Amino acid sequence: MIHDVAVLGGGIAGAAAALRLAQGGARPLWIAAPRGNAFKPGEHLSAAAIPLLKTLGSDAMLRAQVHRHAHGTYSAWGSNLLVARNAIVQLEGPPTVLDRGAFEDALTAQAIAAGATRFEEDVTGVTVVDGCWHLDVAGQAVKAGFVFDATGRKAVVAGQYAARFQADKLACQYAVFACENGEAPRPVTLIEAEERGWWYMSLLADNRAVVNFYTDADLPGFKNAALETQARVPEAIGAYLRDYGFAMQSVPRRITTNSSWVAPAIGAGWVAIGDAAAAFDPLSSHGMTTALWTAIQASDAYLAQDRGAMQAYSDSVAKGVQEYLEARHAVYARERRWVKSRFWARRVALAGHPQDAEPSPV
Repeated sequence: MIHDVAVLGGGIAGAAAALRLAQGGARPLWIAAPRGNAFKPGEHLSAAAIPLLKTLGSDAMLRAQVHRHAHGTYSAWGSNLLVARNAIVQLEGPPTVLDRGAFEDALTAQAIAAGATRFEEDVTGVTVVDGCWHLDVAGQAVKAGFVFDATGRKAVVAGQYAARFQADKLACQYAVFACENGEAPRPVTLIEAEERGWWYMSLLADNRAVVNFYTDADLPGFKNAALETQARVPEAIGAYLRDYGFAMQSVPRRITTNSSWVAPAIGAGWVAIGDAAAAFDPLSSHGMTTALWTAIQASDAYLAQDRGAMQAYSDSVAKGVQEYLEARHAVYARERRWVKSRFWARRVALAGHPQDAEPSPV
């Protein structure tokens, strides 16, 4: 049997593509390993994602009690002072701090209910023969006429059949903290730069705090397990954790968060979506919105069988990458306190000092 279309990979991009394709009557085969029960970082959903969720008929899931609105963000970037940014002045509305696992589970359930067939295994190999994709899935050969690559930075299809680029070596170490003194913590998001990289902390709806440390994977700040002790956490985040009696609840884990993309985002019989198409620095707060947008746009082009629309999608991804790289440079250029450190020297040009950008949450 040859399936018309297969979606490879889970996460938001895979779930959104499987859902959109099923809504369009395509009956996709969705191949993705189970999410598991481990905490998944990356919980800050921009308000720009809400129209995309409405397109999918998924916006109601944001009203679940496991999520919360992010009304207050504070950042110490470019100086030691915390600068407040309140969502009340944002015309598009407040961002949402998600329980990422619950959000993905809800999107998955919606995709399956719409008609997507889920095969809970990883794809371990892909080849194309006479225009037909041969997918190695748990030792079985699965065939498909067209594939959506939603396999994240691994990009199992796009990385093999297109040029892939990487702008940095950014990596993240994260842990979850639990409040032990019984006092309800103030729901905030904090961002702090320091010599080795930068930190992010946000309070989840269940009063747990997620703390992330970002630096380059080849630098000592990452290799020295910065989250193993709260003594390494910077001033504002450290004070917040101490004031509310937070203690580390999970073993610190590490993930890759580098900026990477494929060119082009489409090929003969395949399209890349989500991080497989373009993976951005978490400081941009673009990840989940990009996952949703790419899934919808690529799915609509496939359903219409419109080569022009698919090419326009690829061109839009390429333009978005260029705009992102320019914005990324502007944001990092605002931090001038440690321009001689290896992390910042890699990102900050000594000439010029752009002032028109500010850091956003993960």
